[in-house]
Amino acid sequence: MKRKRLKRRVFFGLVFSASLWFCLQGTGVGLAQDSNQAGSEKSSIAWQSPATLRHIVGKEKGDLRIGADGIEFRARNGSTLKWAFPDVQTFHLSPRGLAIETYQNRKRHMPGVERYRFQLAETVPPEVAAELAHEVQRPSKNSVPSPASQGVVISAHHRTLTGGTNGILRFRADGIDYITSTAGDSRSWRWADLETVSNPDPYHLFVFGYRDTYTFDLKAPLSADLFDRATDAIYAHNESIPVYKPGTATQPNTQGAETREKR
Repeated sequence: MKRKRLKRRVFFGLVFSASLWFCLQGTGVGLAQDSNQAGSEKSSIAWQSPATLRHIVGKEKGDLRIGADGIEFRARNGSTLKWAFPDVQTFHLSPRGLAIETYQNRKRHMPGVERYRFQLAETVPPEVAAELAHEVQRPSKNSVPSPASQGVVISAHHRTLTGGTNGILRFRADGIDYITSTAGDSRSWRWADLETVSNPDPYHLFVFGYRDTYTFDLKAPLSADLFDRATDAIYAHNESIPVYKPGTATQPNTQGAETREKR
């Protein structure tokens, strides 16, 4: 009798163990699939427009495509130019224009690197502009800020050689925008595009980008808290960039210039 009870307990124990093992295996497979799906998800761009490639002498018509794998220009004569995002050193994007600077040497032994200027037939959507800046990563000039972005807004005047423009400054979680109705003067900076900002008093702001510098007269005072948040974000981004030293592993940047400016 005792042997039957013992056998029964052993049998049910084996069944329970087997069921538990299969459940755990199934959970593990599910987590692995979820992980693979998350890893395979990648933001992509899919936009194109008729475009004109301008040369020093003459021009060439075709179609410009910005996709997940880079930038491509297909000329009407059948030739194609392609650049992967890592091959783009910087770019200047406006609503109807794109200029890119590559790492490719100029032809005929001319000094410098190749630059390409495109006039676009279609207006570049703000989300495409943001994705392009994200993919290229290196400092660039994006003149297509998104009107849907959220942030703290301050009315401002941008000083220029001809007088200036009026618009708003918007401090986002991931950068700063200047939005104006004057064509060609709007600007969207990521923290990666900014070297530093300076606020000598509550009614003035100097934005020092790697590709340009803007001087603003503020129509409302800039709070110390908002200024500190911006400088902290720039400083944190610069500190996060790894610095390679020969003979050592890549290390975080601990020798970058101090980003904060004294008020």
